[in-house]
Amino acid sequence: MIVLVGRCGLERLADALRRAGEAVAVLPTTDPSAIAALSPELVYADLFDRDWMRASWNAALRGIVPPADGVILARAALPALERFPLVLRGVRWPPLGSAGLEGLRPNTIAAWSEAAALVLGHRVVDVAGLWARHGILQDAVRFGVGHGEPELGELGESRLGAGDAADVEAAAVLAWLAARRGQIIKVIVVDLDDTLVHGEIAAGDFADRNPAWAAEASVDSDMAFWKAPRGLHDALRVCRMRGIALALCSRNDPALVHARFRLRRDLREDLCDLDSFDVVEVGFGTKSGACRRIAQRLGVALGTLAFLDDNEVERAEVEANAPGVRVLAGEVAGFRETLLTGAGFFPWARSDAARVRSASWKSGGAVAHATGNGEAALTRFLHGLELIVEVRPAVDADASRVEELLLRTSQLRLTGVAAIPPGARVYVAWVRDRLADHGLVGAGWFVGEGAGRRLGELAVSCRVLPHRVAASILALMMAEEPGAVVDRVDTGKNAASAGLVEESMGGPASWVRACVSRPPR
Repeated sequence: MIVLVGRCGLERLADALRRAGEAVAVLPTTDPSAIAALSPELVYADLFDRDWMRASWNAALRGIVPPADGVILARAALPALERFPLVLRGVRWPPLGSAGLEGLRPNTIAAWSEAAALVLGHRVVDVAGLWARHGILQDAVRFGVGHGEPELGELGESRLGAGDAADVEAAAVLAWLAARRGQIIKVIVVDLDDTLVHGEIAAGDFADRNPAWAAEASVDSDMAFWKAPRGLHDALRVCRMRGIALALCSRNDPALVHARFRLRRDLREDLCDLDSFDVVEVGFGTKSGACRRIAQRLGVALGTLAFLDDNEVERAEVEANAPGVRVLAGEVAGFRETLLTGAGFFPWARSDAARVRSASWKSGGAVAHATGNGEAALTRFLHGLELIVEVRPAVDADASRVEELLLRTSQLRLTGVAAIPPGARVYVAWVRDRLADHGLVGAGWFVGEGAGRRLGELAVSCRVLPHRVAASILALMMAEEPGAVVDRVDTGKNAASAGLVEESMGGPASWVRACVSRPPR
């Protein structure tokens, strides 16, 4: 159930969401009890709906200060909404220039700025930005700044040739709903030739077309910066900051790619090169096979990969032979918007875990590589990793990361239960080794006392699946709750946890240095 709160165009949005198969309710005002009665999966609220927009717009047209009532009421309503899974509708600024107002007085700008500041720090849909990207202009719509519904011609066609505002906004809301449901892409697999660089890396004029990756110091640095396809590179770097792993997949000679796809030192912070990728798959085999190897090395399901390639034949081959991989269609220029705003490319919960994921993915890849040398070699490698597992009771500061784990993790789960009941005793686990600090990668909770004590759920990030520490984490948590009953429920997605309970009965693994700590008082 999606609950829409407000009145400014939300009925049209509700119709678009229902066409997508979602149950939707529209409430004209903020009423926490009415919202709670609907048990919403997502609340999408317009704090500045038509009442404030109309009054502020009219004040701007008259050159007077907009009334402060709307901001005051919005500020009062926000705490009541924050108890729900909330996304806010962004503030639509009035258009400026010859098609709109000739200029706004400072006090009018200050009033709109105060409204915009109120939504900062929350999950927000920038409606005005969405409309602009899809050719829907605020100053050329049927009902003015609020709805974004295009003015229609005599035959019902849009005079602007623009898309429908409700469909555009609905797609953004559905992207947040996907994040709420934990439908997250974990790995982006990206092609090299004509995707990350101009032309083919094997071409003789590669350095001339791509001076950012030219070794010659004589190349002008400004020219190198401006000739690079920075938009896609920027989007990939943003996704990496969100904790998504990056994998390079290229049908080329590995030695050539390793020699040429290296950034000049003065551009290293602006673009991607080999060092930016957690896994590199370069060779002349199929790209579907490369996708499978990437998933195996990182310990993730094939369905959590997204594939970017300019070549339609390569995309079709991956779709046919690596089912489940999300293959992005369309021109390379459109990949950037999908990565930044598309469903699955941003998480619902944000935590500090994202900043350590890159090193963690690489550590896992090293373990996966060692796996190919046999069980004895793998055990020696794990001992040499100097793995440390720390378990402790959770504190308030862990809440966002625990929520993120329960949303993102599916393979290393025991029961699939996402909601932690009130009064549950929650434990968290940290893992680090000589290659990476993996951060908080495990969470489990217990309910009941005495003979009725039981484990409600254990969730461990798939980033440490290759390290074989999940059973050690469970063993340490069970030591804190002696006698608790542990059951595994087959969810259809948690095959990686098969045998985990039995393995944990032997205590922490021999390659793990285990410790239990207590949070500071």
